[in-house]
Amino acid sequence: NIWTISRYSRDIAHRVNQIPKSKFEMLPCVVDGDVFVPSSSPDYLIERYRLQNAKVLTTVARLWSGDIYKGVDVTIRALPKISQAFPAVKYVVIGRGDDQPRLAKLAEELGVASQVIFAGFVPDDQLIAHYRLADVYVMPSKEGFGIVYLEAMACGIPVIAGDNDGSADPLQDGKVGWQVPHRDPEAVAVACIEALLGKDQRTNSEWLRSQTLARFSDKALVTRLDELVDRH
Repeated sequence: NIWTISRYSRDIAHRVNQIPKSKFEMLPCVVDGDVFVPSSSPDYLIERYRLQNAKVLTTVARLWSGDIYKGVDVTIRALPKISQAFPAVKYVVIGRGDDQPRLAKLAEELGVASQVIFAGFVPDDQLIAHYRLADVYVMPSKEGFGIVYLEAMACGIPVIAGDNDGSADPLQDGKVGWQVPHRDPEAVAVACIEALLGKDQRTNSEWLRSQTLARFSDKALVTRLDELVDRH
């Protein structure tokens, strides 16, 4: 049998190589719940990015012009509508690449340049602190799985993802996060507003973390490996 990280990757392999779906077993990615833990936003980063009193959206992604599927441009296009509900919203984009000038120009054209912060490359030892800036993690994209969603949710941060990719697994088919058409700024805006309002269970930090670690922790991985080994 073949082990794969998501139903989405299984379905692609089935479609491209005609491998029966029955040949696949799911062995998903996991997150270290002892490392990715909830905490307050670091004051020094709030100061650095001028986020005082802001509602913060965050994406962690490479910004390559040949690989725009992370949806940063879609989220920028959603900002004008989000701003109508939350005028103080800011969008912190973590990552670097040659697509940044296009994205910055798009923000200028839409009149939201002052609300988009390109943080550039952030080393791993500072990444968790940057996650904690976020009120919502948003990445409407096409992922094979999307471990960044697990990292955000383990930190208790609500997430927004695409609706036709491997993120369905970490988001548990929408149970723990929002799934939206990944190239639809209107849908992204609606989901961001709902998440920022904080009335949905999917914004409950403790619940979100517990639901995530129940299925995607190191302990869950060991249990799943034992099942697969015993079965075969």
